[in-house]
Amino acid sequence: MKLQEQLKAVRDATMARMPKSVIDTFTNSIENIRNDQLQQKALQVGDTIPNIPLIDNYGNSIDLKEIQQNEFLILNFYRGGWCPYCNMELREFERLRDAFKKADTDIVAISAELPQLATQTVQKNTISYPILTDRNAAFMKAIGIVFELDEASKKEFDNFGMDFSKIHGNHNNQLPVPAIYVIDRHQKIVFIHFEADYMTRMEPSELLKTLKMINYSKNKHYENN
Repeated sequence: MKLQEQLKAVRDATMARMPKSVIDTFTNSIENIRNDQLQQKALQVGDTIPNIPLIDNYGNSIDLKEIQQNEFLILNFYRGGWCPYCNMELREFERLRDAFKKADTDIVAISAELPQLATQTVQKNTISYPILTDRNAAFMKAIGIVFELDEASKKEFDNFGMDFSKIHGNHNNQLPVPAIYVIDRHQKIVFIHFEADYMTRMEPSELLKTLKMINYSKNKHYENN
């Protein structure tokens, strides 16, 4: 089953059981992100990713350059292991990891959840690629993909028992939009998928096709020069 089919099944089930008032709250939050033009303000293709260290599951500082072995590196920014849509996406990238390797591409997933929670996310989804913590969302803020939860959304998350002070280790009440950034060896951004609606994600198999095309075009450019 493709990721889109999995997402739709969960989305439909959630919408069927969730009160309309809660649906309206989260729908309004999505619209606020779009109206704030977060996508237009974030870093774009051709920009350079900032060099801000992240934290691995053991609490060690790590640089993205230490992870990247191939021509491209996928940065999958996810909300947290508490998000079912994120978990499905993480697992689909895992399923296609070998195919991405053949396409000269590494994968890393990044969230603001604390390292011990990121470790749980790795274990429950059986992930073999790195899952890193962006403490206080410093890296994601520098890229421009972070938003602060509105009061109505915070209230609903509280009702669901979601304590972001324990998940993130701060009281900022901030989340990233689910976004995919792909960088090359020079830390230049070569592809972006930005999604204001957290229930919608790019199909990883489509990203794989796109990266193969980018790599082919890049190789042809070198051959012609």
